[in-house]
Amino acid sequence: MLAEKRHRYCLTCFILFIFIFFMNATSSFAHHGGVSTAFGPGAPIETASPLALGKGTFLFYEKFEYVPFEHKDHADPENIDTFTFFNTLVGYGFTDALSVYAILPVAIKEQDSLGTSSGLGDLGFIFQYGFKYGERDGVRGLYGYGPEDSYGAEYSADDLKMALQAGFTVPTGETSNRDNKGNIFDMGMQPGFDAPTFMFGFVASKMIFPHFTLTGDTSLTTFTEHNDGKPGNEIRFNVAGGYEIYEKKNGFLSRFDIIAESNILHLTKDQDDENETDDATGGTILYLSPGLRATFGKHVSLGMLIKLPTWKDLNNESEQQGAEGLEDYRAVVTCSISF
Repeated sequence: MLAEKRHRYCLTCFILFIFIFFMNATSSFAHHGGVSTAFGPGAPIETASPLALGKGTFLFYEKFEYVPFEHKDHADPENIDTFTFFNTLVGYGFTDALSVYAILPVAIKEQDSLGTSSGLGDLGFIFQYGFKYGERDGVRGLYGYGPEDSYGAEYSADDLKMALQAGFTVPTGETSNRDNKGNIFDMGMQPGFDAPTFMFGFVASKMIFPHFTLTGDTSLTTFTEHNDGKPGNEIRFNVAGGYEIYEKKNGFLSRFDIIAESNILHLTKDQDDENETDDATGGTILYLSPGLRATFGKHVSLGMLIKLPTWKDLNNESEQQGAEGLEDYRAVVTCSISF
């Protein structure tokens, strides 16, 4: 019995090591108000969650994100002032392991002296398949989610839960908004991107000790060319720790979690309409992000997070303004309802 437990523990540590190595080796991708699939009790906020919805379950999820940018003298009098995003997500569990999400974004982008660009963004879809390494009844290896995972059976809490993600957007968003001078806003100020994007990701989560869960995700979003060029690819690496400080299963407030996240974003350089690289774009940013998650009953969850740009290495930073890493902060509020 002791040898079996030791073997099981070693296998778990090995898979966690491979997971962490994989994430550090590949990084991940997302910006411009991206949406994770984190919902439910104990889930992170910016970091994705590997949990599936469960067969026949619907999810309604709303994410609000407010981003004020630092003003720079070189950009006067046309500093980008603020971005505000509203992302509405609807999900459905086709099986206990396979969940599908549709995302409709709305963006409001304000630029000093040039006015406001607002409207619908590009319609997006995410497919997520959940699987895990199970520890119940001895070493079971990798297998797909079952009802015990989707519906939160306590005996599955010690499993290493994982998920593969794939997604794409359809260029349905507004791309022809004009400024106060009658000129079309730059592509970075438009709600849509005028071309499809594609995303691939991996997520894993494990309860490390009672009441504390560690979650990580890595993903890549690639853009395709449009008439004005091509935005740089987005690479994201997120790690989140969630600690449960309160639980009352039959109470109005059934659970309360403290969330701490580390979010790394790497952006490659943009290209213009002549395939020339814009050297004053892209870079790497580290955000440290404290947050809270409150759960009401079994099906309603509210999350709040502040993303603070703590370290950055931007390409030709002195020429950039209104870009990731040059925010004062990012304020995020999410609400999810499953039924």
